[in-house]
Parts: sequence; structure tokens; C-alpha cells
Amino acid sequence: MNLLVKKFGPLAVILLSALVAISCEDPGKIGLIVNSDNGVISTHYHEMVMPASMVQFDPRKTSESRSIQSGQFTNPDFGVVTSISHTQLSLNIVIPPQVTAQFKSFEVDMSFFSLMGGDPVNNVNQTISIYQLTEDIDTTKTYTRVDVLNRQPAPLGDWAFAPKLNDTLQTDSIYTIPLDNAVGKDLFDKLLEESDIFDSEAAFNAYFKGIALVPTLNNSNIFQIDANKIVFRINYIEFNSDGTPIDRSYEMGIADNGFYHLESDKAGTPISGIAADNSPFIPTDDYVYLQYGTLMAIKVDLTPFYALSDTLDNMVINKAELSIGEVKQYPGLLEPPAFLEVYFTDESNIWPAIDKIGRYDTTQVGTKFIMLQDESSLIPIPPGLYIAPLSTPYEENKYKVNMSVFFQNLYSEKFHSVTEPFLEEKAQIFIYGETDVIYPQKSLTHATAIPMAVHKDSIRLSIHYTILTEETNN
Repeated sequence: MNLLVKKFGPLAVILLSALVAISCEDPGKIGLIVNSDNGVISTHYHEMVMPASMVQFDPRKTSESRSIQSGQFTNPDFGVVTSISHTQLSLNIVIPPQVTAQFKSFEVDMSFFSLMGGDPVNNVNQTISIYQLTEDIDTTKTYTRVDVLNRQPAPLGDWAFAPKLNDTLQTDSIYTIPLDNAVGKDLFDKLLEESDIFDSEAAFNAYFKGIALVPTLNNSNIFQIDANKIVFRINYIEFNSDGTPIDRSYEMGIADNGFYHLESDKAGTPISGIAADNSPFIPTDDYVYLQYGTLMAIKVDLTPFYALSDTLDNMVINKAELSIGEVKQYPGLLEPPAFLEVYFTDESNIWPAIDKIGRYDTTQVGTKFIMLQDESSLIPIPPGLYIAPLSTPYEENKYKVNMSVFFQNLYSEKFHSVTEPFLEEKAQIFIYGETDVIYPQKSLTHATAIPMAVHKDSIRLSIHYTILTEETNN
């Protein structure tokens, strides 16, 4: 392991290297095979509770995500969480129907591949309504989760179905929903007359506008909908030469332009009052919370680490581990994140985290953020992400991440920049859920509002460190 000393010269480092061999377990809990009573090296272990609050960042972009989602669930800590998707339609090759063709029906195929929220109640319908928009989706605009577009007062149709918990066949099923035949007949007539609205997708969507998938108020789940299986179908009949009717259809899929709306009505919850303005927030109970889709993160203050390190001029950090838990378990389908990520920033709380601050042990410099790598998995250690399972072989229901090199570099002032001063004493780390490394605002992993809660006193930093005595420095 890379052992870094803040205030000792090369002689101390050379002497220390000659005295130590590194392992993962005892003696001394830090893996130093030395006699801690010989007056040269003193080994120590310190565990500290890290003060935690919350931050909700400015509304995240959703127009760059192709996640199609709709639904609603209620949670005692996060309130009523609702999602609505807006999207344009895409055209296929247009072959005009025969002049004698007759309109038959208008319908859409839908399919979901995942859901989250409470346990679905068997044989109880949940409903997602398909609306036609009344305003354009502006393809030049960046939409965020708080945006929503106007739609027709009545839906084109309603997708009512009863999802069953653990019924995997449901995610393979295609549901065919009847739609408003008046709208379908209008589109069929435009096909029949070879209208210029079918000349391009832009022309079609300027006329049709697009659709919104809107949940009704009785839902208990948000559904991830398979965009590749959404097919709008205009059914009609053509006649062959002997007058025999032949079933035909014209199909339209989902276009690339769209966004989703995601909101959480937190009234009456412990996080009621949190604002999306980066301001630190303390919940009304003893927990702190994170939620992907609303960019709600846990903020950890590093003050206890500085309180320790400021009293020790000769500290060598051998190992530093951040543990997060116990994780609060919610009923139903609200599983905790498979892994967490840790971002480094300063007191300004911007997102993504602090710009143009590179890692000391790599030539790479984050252009938008520092996302810290799990130091037990990769050598050398690049900027990256902390990954740890929810359950480890040692402790259940807890995240544990190795941050040794990070705290070594932080203590050694390797994050400091003379040209762009960084206020180390006010450094913060954000704990967040699974995300996209390059585009944390649009990743599909943010598609649903996955929540997590941990007790504020269970976020702890464990430091194994060594103190070199004056005898070593003489």
C-alpha cells in the first residue's frame, strides 16, 4: 500500500519502509508487523461518526434519457412518487392504402420489464393512460424532471392491468390497448390522401405532437416500459381483385425525442421542506436519505477527520474505510442500490462535484467531477467509482468502501492546487446511488426514484494509522 506522510522527510519514509510489511489483518489491526512498544512506531485505530445531512441538486435533465416510465407509488419516507413520460412517435416506410381501403381500428402494444414500489396486489388493476399532447416537444430544449406538457383532456386509451408479484411471464407479455378510433380514423385518412404529414417525422410530430403516459391515482408502482415494444397501429382493410378483405396495418414506434417528469410529494415526510437548490438539509428524524431520480444525495462532512489529523503532525494513514448502514429496509419492491458511489467536492455543493481537481496518483484529471475508485479492486487507482455490495462477508446490510489512498492524498494535501485553491478544510463527500460515469444527469440507472435511508449515526469512518516518534526523525 502507498503510505504517505504529511510532514516527515525522505529519511522517515525510508526508515518506515524498512520496518513494515503489509497484510490485511492483525497484528495491530493495521497490518504492521512491528513492535509498537519499541519507541519507533505507535499504531492506532480510530472510528468516528461522520456528520451527515442531505442535499437535493437542481432538477436533473431527462430529455437525454430514453427511459420510458410511468406510474406512482407511496412511501412513508419519500411521499407520493409519480412519473410521467412524454415522447414523439417515429414513422415507418409509408405505402398509401388502396383508395378503396376501409379504416378498422386504432391500438397500441405496450410491455413493461420492471417495476418498483409496494407489493402489487394480485387481481387489482393499475392504470396508465395514453394521452395525445397539445403542445410540441421542443427538440432543441433541455427538459428536466420538473417539466410537464399540456395534453388533451381525455386519454386516447387506458392500459389497465393487474401486475402480479414474482410473475416473470408478465414482463414478457404484450398488452394491446384500444385507442380513440376518431384519432385513428383521422390519421388513416391522412395516409389515404398521401398527406404531407407523413413526409417526415418532423412533419408528423408537428401535427400529432406526441404522447404522454400518465398514471392514475390508484397505482402502487412505477413501471419501466420497454420502448422497443411500444407499437402504435392503424388497422385497416384492403380488398383483393375478387373482393376478399385483407387485414393491413400501418405501425409507428417511439422516436428519440422525449423526456420524463418525476416528482415526489414529500408533504408529511421526514424530508418535507428539502429544496433543489443545493442547500444542506437535516431531516426531522434520525435518518438521512438518497433518491436517484430527484438527485437527492447524502452529504458527509469530513470535519471529524480534520479534527483528528490536525492534532497529529506525524500521522501515516495505513487504511481508511467508510461504512454506511444499517440500511433501512422498505417493504415491497424498493430494493437498496446494488452499489453506492462517492463524489468529492467542496462547500459549494455543486453537481457534478468539484471541477479540475485531479488525483495525485494518476495523470488523469476529472473534467466534471472526481468519482472515487474502490481501492481494493484496481491497481493503479484511477478516478472512478466506489463499488461495494450491500452485504459483505463480515457485516450484513451495510456498504463498506476502502478509501485509504483518498484520505492519504487528502491528508498529504495532494488535492491542493496553487492556481485553483481548494479549501481542504471544507471538503465534503456526496454519497449517491448507481449512476453513469460520464453523464450522471441522464443515465438510465436514474430511471426510477430508487430510495435509500440509513441512520445518521451509522455513517462511520475507520482509520488505521501509525505515528512515527521523534526518535525516528533524529
